[in-house]
Amino acid sequence: MDAERIADLAQQQTERLRLLEQRSIATATHPLASALTDAQAAAVTRWVHEATGAQIPTRLAEFIDWVRDLINRAFNSKGGQAKAAAERAAFTAASLAAHQTGQLAAAMTGQHVPPIAPDAGPEAQAAADRIPVAVQEEHGQAIALLTAAGLAATGLAGLNSAFKRARRAVGRIAQGVAVAVGAAASHAVTLITRTLGPGVRLLWVTERGACAACRAYAGRHIRPGGQFPGGLSLDPRRTVFASPVSGPPRHPHCRCTLIPWSPAWPVSGLPLPAVLRRRARADWRPA
Repeated sequence: MDAERIADLAQQQTERLRLLEQRSIATATHPLASALTDAQAAAVTRWVHEATGAQIPTRLAEFIDWVRDLINRAFNSKGGQAKAAAERAAFTAASLAAHQTGQLAAAMTGQHVPPIAPDAGPEAQAAADRIPVAVQEEHGQAIALLTAAGLAATGLAGLNSAFKRARRAVGRIAQGVAVAVGAAASHAVTLITRTLGPGVRLLWVTERGACAACRAYAGRHIRPGGQFPGGLSLDPRRTVFASPVSGPPRHPHCRCTLIPWSPAWPVSGLPLPAVLRRRARADWRPA
C-alpha cells in the first residue's frame, strides 16, 4: 500500500475521533445543561412576577435562598455523572483506536496484528477525575454571586450572570471529556505500537483544519515512551504549548492522533512522515 493511501486512512481516524468526541460531550453535558436551563427559566419567571412595579423582588433574601436551592439541585450529582460519562467515552475511544490501529498496521506490514484489550490509560482517567472538581468549583462561584447587595445593584442582569457563571461548568465538562477521549486513543495506539517490535515509532497525524501548533507536529515521530518537543508551531506568534508531550491531545478538543510506523515497512511512494508534513502545510495560511 502506498503512503498517500495510508495517510488517507490515518486522517479518517481523526474524523472518527472528532465524531466520537462530539457525541460524548453531548451525552456528558446534557444533564447539567438541561437542569440549569430549567432552573434559570423558573428563577426569571419568579423574579418578573415578584418584581412587578419594582426593580427587585420585595422579599429578596427569601428569593435568593430559593434560587440557591434551585442551582444546588441542578448541580446535584452532575459532576459524578459527567465523570462516569467521560470514563465510558474514554473506553470507547480506546477500543476504537485499538481496532483501527490494528487494521492500519496490518495494511502497512502485510501481517496480522493481534488485538489488545482496550485500556484508556492514566491520562484519560486523570482527565475524567478532574471533572467533578471543576464542576464543584463553578457551582460555588455561581452561588457566591447571589448576594442581596449584588442583586439589588444589578437586578435581573445579576441573576442571569449567576446562571451564566454556572454554565461554565458545562464547558469544563466538555473540555474534560475531550481530553479523556484524545488521551485514551493515544494510549491505545501506544500499547499496540509496543507489540509491533523494536524500531516501530509513534507518528503524529493531524486532523484536517488543525491549529498552527498541531500542524507543526505532523509527520514527527518518537519511540514509545518518548516525548514530542514543546513549543512547536507553524505560526511563530502562537507558540503557546511550551511543554513536551507524549502525544495528542496537544490541547482540549485536539483530534490529532498517533499511528505506528517503521521506515522498514513495505509502504510505497514518498516516506509517510513527509506525506503527512506536506498535507499539514498545504492548506495552512497565517491568521
